[in-house]
Amino acid sequence: MIVLVLIASVAVYSFSVDTLGSSSSLFQMHTALREEQARERLSILAVWWDGASQLNVTVLNCGKIELVIDAVYINGVQASAYTSGNGETVAKGSIASIKFASSVLIVDGQTYEIAAVTERGSRDAVYWKA
Repeated sequence: MIVLVLIASVAVYSFSVDTLGSSSSLFQMHTALREEQARERLSILAVWWDGASQLNVTVLNCGKIELVIDAVYINGVQASAYTSGNGETVAKGSIASIKFASSVLIVDGQTYEIAAVTERGSRDAVYWKA
């Protein structure tokens, strides 16, 4: 009986150490991500349209660390047909140009919300009139 209680105690102890260790590790990763997000800043400088379906969004990295543009949204719809710029690292103080085919029908004279989002989740949005 003592042996069974001892084995159960060791098992519970081992499980709790693993659980607390992974929880602590997850907390540290989350904190590190939030810290990087606080140092990351981007600004959409310009939006260009070719009159058909091709858009070009110019983004400035004005933060303290490099960033990677993960996605561009037009009125909340994610662009999917990128021709350049998406997924490329942008050094601090540098400008990036993201070119893509619009996933939303662009009508001359209409206003659209253009948002750029980084891999860490930072974002900037502007209203652009076609």
